Amino acid sequence: MRAPAAIVIGLAACSAPAAPTSPSAAREQRPAWQVRPLGGARSIDPGTWANELLDARGCATCHVAIAGEWAASRHALAWTNGIFQAEYTARPLAWCINCHAPLTTQQAGRFPDRGVDCATCHVRGGALVTTHKRPGSPHATVEDPSFGSPAFCADCHQFTFPVLTGGTVTRMTAHPMQTTVASFRAGPYATQRDGCMTCHGSPTNHAFLGGHDPGMREAALDVTWCRRADTVEVRVRNAAAGHAVPTGDIHRHMNLRVWRSSAPEALFEAFYGRRFDPADDGGKLTVWDSTIAPEATRQHDIPLASLGGDDDEPINLELDYVFLEHDLPRPGQAAPSEPFTASITRRRALVEDVPACMAPP
Repeated sequence: MRAPAAIVIGLAACSAPAAPTSPSAAREQRPAWQVRPLGGARSIDPGTWANELLDARGCATCHVAIAGEWAASRHALAWTNGIFQAEYTARPLAWCINCHAPLTTQQAGRFPDRGVDCATCHVRGGALVTTHKRPGSPHATVEDPSFGSPAFCADCHQFTFPVLTGGTVTRMTAHPMQTTVASFRAGPYATQRDGCMTCHGSPTNHAFLGGHDPGMREAALDVTWCRRADTVEVRVRNAAAGHAVPTGDIHRHMNLRVWRSSAPEALFEAFYGRRFDPADDGGKLTVWDSTIAPEATRQHDIPLASLGGDDDEPINLELDYVFLEHDLPRPGQAAPSEPFTASITRRRALVEDVPACMAPP
């Protein structure tokens, strides 16, 4: 059974868009929340050392539901999650910290294990930044209608490759490294009032469900197979995500595999992801991009004879989402303390039980 269509991938899957709502007029002044260039070249200075603004436990006193959603989110685990720690331990670059424990206060040793927490997004210059101040709020608040917009998310989800010296950014190149927000802006939900939260929203909008959530992955992608003469046709469609799938970290990818168990050497495999070559300016050029754009389909026609095995042997199909560069850690690299692959679908059927393809229109 497919997950409800109200959820996505982290990717992003959601229900059919409502009538577009015109986005707010572009702000001429610098947004109140923007204190650094995109890409995390610097840490974020919250401008205060006040415990009531920097400690998420203090926020939970009045904002119980919000704090509860956040505490279970990947934002809360941005620094401590096993996948990041495995990658960071193997290559401890200072630049990585600026999006995984981004506050100057965290990097000075205060609450680093909170990852992307309340203050990361909301505290600037010792005050709270949000779209509007709630009646009765005791906090000094700066209202900024662009808070929480795709531009806001772009601070850590849309940037070019950096040039690093000793792990510290010396400059950013012209070549895109993370393209999630640009992909969203070119997709079918770009004009929706709630922006990224059209798909990634939740009761308090602080769960930030994405590629690590099974419902998000399954709702975003539609995998079908059928048989036509001596061929198995497999289609993988980005049915509901608002941006390309997979997205985010450059290592994220998906593997589609079709095979017969007695003939693993004849395995059919398709890779959905990106590959890069060095660029003259110190960045990296995208030389391969097989990610699936919103509402796009990848189709593979696989001759049955190419799969080997016996004609009366079942065919296996699997589509996996991989969070590391490889399905297995690098030699000498410790395995993450959490799963780093996730199954989107797995099937096994005799050829005659695979549905017949519909005749072409």
